[in-house]
Amino acid sequence: MNIQQLNIQAKTAISLFLMFIIVATISSVILLGLELTGEKKGINIPTVSQIQNKYTTPELVASMNGSMYEHVADDGDIIIVDRWIKNGAKKDDKDYPDVAEIISLDCADCHSKSSKMSKAIPSMPFETFDEIKKHTEAGYSWSKMSKQAHIHMFGIAMFLITLTLIFSYTTYKDNIKTTLIWTSYGGAFLDIFSWWFSKFFTGLVYMIYVMGGVMVSSILLMSLLILINLWKKEA
Repeated sequence: MNIQQLNIQAKTAISLFLMFIIVATISSVILLGLELTGEKKGINIPTVSQIQNKYTTPELVASMNGSMYEHVADDGDIIIVDRWIKNGAKKDDKDYPDVAEIISLDCADCHSKSSKMSKAIPSMPFETFDEIKKHTEAGYSWSKMSKQAHIHMFGIAMFLITLTLIFSYTTYKDNIKTTLIWTSYGGAFLDIFSWWFSKFFTGLVYMIYVMGGVMVSSILLMSLLILINLWKKEA
């Protein structure tokens, strides 16, 4: 049996599912591009350095360089904060008074438990040394990475198993089906794996860049190939 033998209702349901997958995949690319580049609209392809900033740089510095850059009063503020973190992020460090003032001026208006700002983030306050210290670890912390990895892997696995099973019942050659199925899962696994370990091995940033593209491309390609095969007249 192949998908061309399905009735019109089944074909319609699968087609609508694939349209959702295509739109969701493109939306995720748009969202990630906006977050990494700091742009406000459009499809933006981040550079390797922007990806490196997210996954290998301390969270506080990465935010000041990225999504929070518009709130930074001076680029020198980022240099001071980065230097303080590299020196151990200690309270008795000579740079800490400057860091505390920078955080107070650039960040605390929104990052405060009592903030009334429209974009306030009271759940992530930067009012004390301990609160600031929490965001000085390079890259993803183990707890944050565990949370991100299991959410993404469960979610990706749920739609990938559906997508790849449907693709396996198309009439394309077995080597094409096998290659794309392995590519989609392999790309997803290596992409997420690299999020975790790129702060230890910075070369893995390139793996994030390449494998993320491989995963997205294979998902979109399989979806389009299924749609073509689904509505093609059976020979």
